[in-house]
Amino acid sequence: MIEPEIVAPDSESFEGVRVRMAHVKSLGVVGALLALLTMGAAVGFGFLLLFGRSLLAAIAVYALWPFVFAPEFTRWVFGSDHAPFWKLFLLMVLIGTLAKALMPTAWGRK
Repeated sequence: MIEPEIVAPDSESFEGVRVRMAHVKSLGVVGALLALLTMGAAVGFGFLLLFGRSLLAAIAVYALWPFVFAPEFTRWVFGSDHAPFWKLFLLMVLIGTLAKALMPTAWGRK
């Protein structure tokens, strides 16, 4: 077994020794921004995997809502003259969750 020799920094053999790291570079702010963009892309992709079907359904309902329902009904349901997208999205998430729970084989679960 080899035992390491510990050299004190104030010894004569330690003077003049320089430690250089070869091929080590830091990207700094650019690297941090690239890391944040990568993390944002991963979060967005995960969001689409989890809620993609509900998102597409909410977009379709949001586009078709004014043609199907009267403004009075929309005002009664949502409290405004138009249907807010985020409320429709949450409604589609709830409907999708209930459909998966009540009819698992129709949604690909066995």
